[in-house]
Amino acid sequence: INELVTNFDAELRFLRHKKLQLDVQMKYADLNYTTWFEELLILKNAEKNENVLQGHVNTLQSEQEAMQSKLNSYLAQMEDKKSEIVKLQECEKALYASFQASLGENNEFAHFLTKVLKKKFNCVKKEIERETDEKDESEEESDEESSSESDEDDSGSEDEIFDISICPENCDKALFQNTIQLREKLLDIKEALIREKKVAAELRKEYDVLFEKAKSIESNLNTAEKELDIFQWKKQQKLNDLYVVVPLKLHQVEYFVNGEIPRDFSQALVFTNQSLEYLQKRTVDLHHEKIMQREIYEKAQKQYKQLVQDKKEMEITIQRLEEKCRQLMMLKFGREVDFEAVQARSVNIRLEELELQIMEKEYEHSQEIKE
Repeated sequence: INELVTNFDAELRFLRHKKLQLDVQMKYADLNYTTWFEELLILKNAEKNENVLQGHVNTLQSEQEAMQSKLNSYLAQMEDKKSEIVKLQECEKALYASFQASLGENNEFAHFLTKVLKKKFNCVKKEIERETDEKDESEEESDEESSSESDEDDSGSEDEIFDISICPENCDKALFQNTIQLREKLLDIKEALIREKKVAAELRKEYDVLFEKAKSIESNLNTAEKELDIFQWKKQQKLNDLYVVVPLKLHQVEYFVNGEIPRDFSQALVFTNQSLEYLQKRTVDLHHEKIMQREIYEKAQKQYKQLVQDKKEMEITIQRLEEKCRQLMMLKFGREVDFEAVQARSVNIRLEELELQIMEKEYEHSQEIKE
């Protein structure tokens, strides 16, 4: 019977101990549940506003990506137009070079043929520019028409002076016909060049408008992201303000008041053993760093003293050399001389020689022209 009683008491103590462990676990789980429920309430309350802010940010990001794609497309088109304009300008230069080569040297009809080559370019340019100004006011359009009529009258008067369809006497007909053909090609190049510049200008205007829109979208996006960050920071701050359960054993508590564990732990700090070991190790590291910094400071102080001493010695040397220089000037010139002023006023011999050579070349060229 005694053995049964002993076994019963032992089993009862074991069950009581197990019950205490389960009570602790249940209490800990209940406290965790309370904390998690409070966190869930905070997240639920913030979810709606956060989704609205996040959706606004996502929308602006999509708009920014679409706008950047458009800007890249316009940049590519502008680069293409720029390359086309460069090609046309090179063709124009090549045509002028071909025309000059066809004229040769000392051609008496060079002025006339040059007029033939460049004739009516202004008229064509005005017609194309008139097409680009269709959206102007009616008064401005009437003024442009009157000015264009006067220009046509002027061009008509120029046509009366010389006719490009008639080859002057003693002028090479093949050269004249070649000039006419070059004029037609040059006219086509000018027209294409004006059209390309017009398209490039329109692309530039559209690009500037889109660029301003992109800047506005970027500004709105930065504002929206900042608002979202502030909202998330406030939400995290609310989560951090919640009480969190930390189970501790008595040997882990080192916060005592008058040798006893206080009832109020609001002033206590909870951290892991790893953090404590790091802080203890850090104190040793800081001690070594302090010793190293002190050694560096002592070396710097010694170097500073040496530099001050070197400075004093250099000042003494400079004074001695200045006095020696003054004595030499008094010995040679009888007074002190400002060599910097003398050097500034001295004549540059090489420059005068070059100027003299230029004058001689100009004189030789003028004599050749007179001959």
